[in-house]
Amino acid sequence: MRKQLLLLEIITLIVACTANSNIPQSVEEILQTNQYLLIAQHDGVTYIQRNVTHGICPLFMSKTKKSFHSDFRLVGIHLVRDPLTRRPPLLMIIKDGKSHFSLQTLALNVTDIFQKSGPSVASFFDKSQGFRIEIGHSEKIKTTLFDSTSHMLYIEFFVPNKFKMLQYFVQNLFTNDIRLLRVGLYSQDSSSSRYDWEEDHYNKKFYYKEKVDNEIGLFEIPMGTLIRTAYDGEAGLKIGSLTWDGTLSGANGGAFYTVNTNRQGNTTTIDSSIVPTSLSAGFKCSVNRSSSEVPLFNKLVIVRNQDYCMLRDGSNYDADECAQEQREFLGLESEGKPTDIVKWLLVTCIIMFMIIILLFVYIYWLRSTFVSDYDRTHPNEYETEASLFVAKQRSFPSVYQDPALLDVSVDRWN
Repeated sequence: MRKQLLLLEIITLIVACTANSNIPQSVEEILQTNQYLLIAQHDGVTYIQRNVTHGICPLFMSKTKKSFHSDFRLVGIHLVRDPLTRRPPLLMIIKDGKSHFSLQTLALNVTDIFQKSGPSVASFFDKSQGFRIEIGHSEKIKTTLFDSTSHMLYIEFFVPNKFKMLQYFVQNLFTNDIRLLRVGLYSQDSSSSRYDWEEDHYNKKFYYKEKVDNEIGLFEIPMGTLIRTAYDGEAGLKIGSLTWDGTLSGANGGAFYTVNTNRQGNTTTIDSSIVPTSLSAGFKCSVNRSSSEVPLFNKLVIVRNQDYCMLRDGSNYDADECAQEQREFLGLESEGKPTDIVKWLLVTCIIMFMIIILLFVYIYWLRSTFVSDYDRTHPNEYETEASLFVAKQRSFPSVYQDPALLDVSVDRWN
């Protein structure tokens, strides 16, 4: 009965641990915060959402829109952070025209977003406002990257069988007198094997993909080392592989955003996923759309923690209160000990498995110690000696007396 109960407890524990590991993670669990804004850009359409319900796909992953402009195409959207958290973040929009590209910085006006519980689909900023600068060029832009630690802007161009990148320093970024100062031009007669470049302004890293030994790996480098990696060929640090295939379309704020499209006739299946930077299980959403509804530009930017509080609270922003909210969400006590339920359940599962294994080892050792090596090699010796003694006692009762009848008392005075 005890063995059956023990077996039942083990099975229950295994099922609980397995079920917990198979549940898709929520956005809050992936980002490890409830202070976040998801800002997705589908061509000229902007999606912004907070407090995504667990088990329901974010709006920009379940609904797509395409907005085509004949005069330009969107090639970059970047989060501009104040590293000292003195000013709320900005957005940098980069558009590629026929003979020039334009850079525009925009203040985020998201007051209405915090007054609503549901997601919003809108131009939550006025794209006609903000600073704008135009730079002439002749090639088509492939991708853009922004280094928030040094305010460097990198622009890679489409050039057949070549690598070409321009580097600019963005001066006076948080003012109305922004200037682009050209730092360098990097060009070589061989295309780079590294692609899907993305930036993370919170972790201050760049990420890229590269095929090595027939396997597509995900790599990271610190901001400030882009030229040495993309142009000089220095290797980055491989951190693993993404769970789902697709183009890496966002890596900012603690999550990777991938998009994969599969066209069959007039219908295109869009599979998008959000995966934590630890590369553990995230979640994936799929939607079928007509080919005319598939956006050419699909990027995700995440605003979180102090930046989120500055946008939400405005002039009432308090850094200490914002940090305290984050500690309460993580379940951190005053001593800083985590009490997250999921984390402790996993720890408990591991401890219980170790205890069960040690218990079985102890039982086996305990059973083996009751039988010595000599007993195992002479199993009937004691039985033989006892039988011989009884036989002699019966044959010679006067010599072999019953031990129970012997007088074993001691006279200490004689």
